[in-house]
Amino acid sequence: MLRTTIIGLFVGSAACLAIADTPHPPLEAYGELPSVRDAAISPDGKTIAYIVRKDGKDVIATYDTETGAFAARIAVDDMSTRGIWFPDNNHLLILASEARRVYGVTSKFEYSSAYSLNLETDKTVPLLTTTPYVYRPQTGLGNVVGIAKGSGEVFMPAFMQFSGYDLLKVNLDTGKGKPFATGPENTYSWMVDENGVIIAREEYDSEDDIYRIFSDVSGETKLIYEVEAAVIPFSLVGIKADRTALILVGSEDEYGGYQFVRELDFEGNISGPLLERPGSDVSAYIDRNGVFEGVIYSDGEYPRHFFDPAIEADVRKVVDSFPGSTVSVASRSDSWKQIVYLVQGSDTPGKYVLQDRETGKVTGLLNVYNDIPIDAVAEVLAVSYPARDGLTIPAVLTWPAGVPEDARSGLPLLVMPHGGPGNHDSVGFDWMAQYFANRGYAVLQPNFRGSTGFGSEFKRAGFGEWGGKMQDDITDGVTALIKDGSVDPERICIVGASYGGYAALAGGAFTPDLYKCVVAIAPVSDLPRLLRETEQDSGEDSMALAYWKLTIGDPKKVDLEAVSPVDNAQAFKAPVLLFHGKDDTVVSMNQSRVMQKALKRAGKDVTFIELKGEDHWLSEGTTRIQTLRAMADFVEANIGAR
Repeated sequence: MLRTTIIGLFVGSAACLAIADTPHPPLEAYGELPSVRDAAISPDGKTIAYIVRKDGKDVIATYDTETGAFAARIAVDDMSTRGIWFPDNNHLLILASEARRVYGVTSKFEYSSAYSLNLETDKTVPLLTTTPYVYRPQTGLGNVVGIAKGSGEVFMPAFMQFSGYDLLKVNLDTGKGKPFATGPENTYSWMVDENGVIIAREEYDSEDDIYRIFSDVSGETKLIYEVEAAVIPFSLVGIKADRTALILVGSEDEYGGYQFVRELDFEGNISGPLLERPGSDVSAYIDRNGVFEGVIYSDGEYPRHFFDPAIEADVRKVVDSFPGSTVSVASRSDSWKQIVYLVQGSDTPGKYVLQDRETGKVTGLLNVYNDIPIDAVAEVLAVSYPARDGLTIPAVLTWPAGVPEDARSGLPLLVMPHGGPGNHDSVGFDWMAQYFANRGYAVLQPNFRGSTGFGSEFKRAGFGEWGGKMQDDITDGVTALIKDGSVDPERICIVGASYGGYAALAGGAFTPDLYKCVVAIAPVSDLPRLLRETEQDSGEDSMALAYWKLTIGDPKKVDLEAVSPVDNAQAFKAPVLLFHGKDDTVVSMNQSRVMQKALKRAGKDVTFIELKGEDHWLSEGTTRIQTLRAMADFVEANIGAR
């Protein structure tokens, strides 16, 4: 039986809506990247920048909060825009990446970079790319770890050709960096304050499994923390406002579990979890200078807690004014007089609003999806059900838009397991789920054992259970919906990406009578191949290989072929649709190619679509639309909703 908790995206009363009255926006409205995303406000609160989607391209635009004027600034070509933020009032940083091949490197990698836009001159420069001796094939080249006070400069780390992971001071108008500090061997992270003091430097010795934190806060470089750890135990995210302690984010144990925030003082004393909430991950809210200002919770209750009581009260007013919605602080001015919120829920698929704390006024700014009207948004619920061994499995269930509650029986169902598997789905606006719900399908997104966000024990329960109990958890969710009459057992399709793509293929291979069609995007299909490729790319002593052996199983001890869809192609009964981006740097396209070949050899119905210029995450609007259109036609042909 499915137990339901309504915590967001609750669209009025479903019983009041007739199917015929529900608008059906074009497929492109869902498949294209959001109309607006990543709104950010300047430190002085006078400018809001955001990424707007226009004619299939990302355009950086700004809004003047004093005059109300909007302005398009620059278009971003040939790269995927990953985010924007203000280091100061005059500059906007644009983070981007693309998959590239580089001389001397055998495979593509995700080349990341940062650009600085001067808002007075509209001149844009790439950061660090013209700096001598910067090693170009690296993925974190756009990382900013500190802002130099009043100088128009930032601190950025980079791997250098003749040293290590060094720290550079970079001019935002020229893009050029100059050496600031040299990173000793095993350095992988820096944090710097506005005066150039190195707050912290992290090292991890993977050969001896030693994690260390150094700090210059005392006036000299000092080792303040050292521990033996098989994996990096913490993420260093900030510093307390009184500069008495660093702020760390970590999990219950080395295997994961609930995430906590801790303090580490400069004498090496580490606190217990701060402001924890049972059943919830906790992360730190950090300002643009790395100062710890509050915590963020992952559960469905009030998601923020700020230390300043006046700020806390004013934020709560805005959150409470959107009942049934998910409201998050997207950005704020340094004074906290202006706060930008992202609202997703009861009356919109997404919008940004601006709060002026001096006047108390809350103003609507930007719609995230311009072409999806309010009454096209489907109801989304947090649900749970028992697995066959009694473990409670959380899930997200989206009902077809416009279908009254008393008519929710015999529905076609899409099962959409998430990727990772160290991840989880939560209530929110999921563009793919919402498209299919708008077309008449129910959508189940199970958080099978092994998912994050539900504690260490729940995550560890998935270790070694690929194709086993993790897959059973998905099957048991489908079975629960069949038993209560909600869905038609003859009209069920499984759809997933990355690990979700593996789960979709495993569904087709190991429960072939349950699904009438299978869609796998960037899937893993051959587990021994995955481990071999990881060892080849990262090394036999790498943390990446150790993680996969822990979560999947050691091929010397476990028969991984038995749970690899590629080795069970003969068992498939449902037609299969495969997608893979040619620029995927996470899961090799070979995983889809060998699956296609295996299914063809077995005489099965399989279609493989290679996505030109697409990465692992469907970051390009054109190929997202291509993917969604092919999926829609495939699903409709096999389990059509109407």
